[in-house]
Amino acid sequence: MIFTINYFPFSICRVLTSAFFFSIFLLSPFISAEKALCSIPAESRTILGNETFCRDLPEILLDKRLGLVINHTSLLPDGTPLVTACLKKGMRIKAIFSPEHGYSGKIEGGNKVKDNRLNNIKIYSLYGKTRRPTPEQMREIDAFIYDIQDVGTRFYTYITTLKYVLEAAAKAKIPVAVLDRPNPAGGIIIEGPLLQPEFESFIGSIPVPIRYGLTIGELAFMMKGQGWVPTDVKLHIIKMKNWKRNYFWEDTGLTWIPTSPNMPSPETAVIYPGTSLLGGIILNQGLGTPNPFLQFGSPWMDPDLIIRKLPSRASQGVKFEAIDYTPRPIPGKILDPPYKNQICHGISIRIIQKNKFFPLRFTLALIKVLKENYPDKIFKESNSLSLMFGNSLLAEYLKDDISYPELLASIKKDEDLFRKIRHKYLLYE
Repeated sequence: MIFTINYFPFSICRVLTSAFFFSIFLLSPFISAEKALCSIPAESRTILGNETFCRDLPEILLDKRLGLVINHTSLLPDGTPLVTACLKKGMRIKAIFSPEHGYSGKIEGGNKVKDNRLNNIKIYSLYGKTRRPTPEQMREIDAFIYDIQDVGTRFYTYITTLKYVLEAAAKAKIPVAVLDRPNPAGGIIIEGPLLQPEFESFIGSIPVPIRYGLTIGELAFMMKGQGWVPTDVKLHIIKMKNWKRNYFWEDTGLTWIPTSPNMPSPETAVIYPGTSLLGGIILNQGLGTPNPFLQFGSPWMDPDLIIRKLPSRASQGVKFEAIDYTPRPIPGKILDPPYKNQICHGISIRIIQKNKFFPLRFTLALIKVLKENYPDKIFKESNSLSLMFGNSLLAEYLKDDISYPELLASIKKDEDLFRKIRHKYLLYE
């Protein structure tokens, strides 16, 4: 059974100033330079699930030994780390589990993360020797608490970690509380094909579109309801208050914390479902620059030609600027970006209207222009591209095995199907 915990009409988990400075002392490795406090009153912003959780711990979790699945984004809006708030409330924290990029969120994507400690609390990496909680790690845990900010893209690995935690919890017969958070890419727009079983991997583990338009709580609800995790898992979703489906991040009144080294802004999260695919055809997608995914280019590309040939419909809601740039190694972000230390001729993207911009449609239109004008420059077969896309159709298009209209028609069919299925899992209007 799923329990959806109701909201409370006031800010919660208010920690005294002394407790906040205590948290800085106790958890200094956890608090990064990017952290900023949210000073907007609770009634004027979105109230996070972790706020309700800290105020009113669900009865089923009372006196439980807790395992927190968290990282550097697991803060209350006043800047207090969730683990500090839990300890302040007298909760028993027996272990911490961290996803890709580690507990600090500063480890380059794809790099294994070692186990660590936070004072007397063990931090188990779920992106190291194992990617699933093991029976030994769970020996002293009675319940999991999941509180990680996501970006709403299927191949962002935090949601696979959530799936694995739900599976491990079901096997151990312990509950999982998901503390809900906003989807920075909004809750309305859906883009992309459904993941096909033969393309399942750690970067894509559930059959949803690339951009699925659900909060992390709704997605967990759907995983259980659709049987993508054991249906007997004891799932508890701690809902948000004051969040609506048409909200993007700036509508929440909350401070953005970079969710990973190359996700510096909520605008990055909006465009990520599209331009991240460009690495699969060997373009630089802004990696090795201050603006990952919001620009792209290569030494051989003519940006003016691309801008001129892009269809106007694919360019809705954005503005373009032709630029030259040189990708450089950035420790902690990426050491070997495509076309490292080479001058790239590229395009910078500025999102003007998020509700009118469809990043995947834009990227597919861009790939079409590249294919037609640089057929010998782009990769036509890339396993990583198909794993991200979720099927072989984009690779088939690049090899001329299917037409562009056939590619788009297949995607739309999957989107329409998913839109119908997801309706019963929506927790917000």
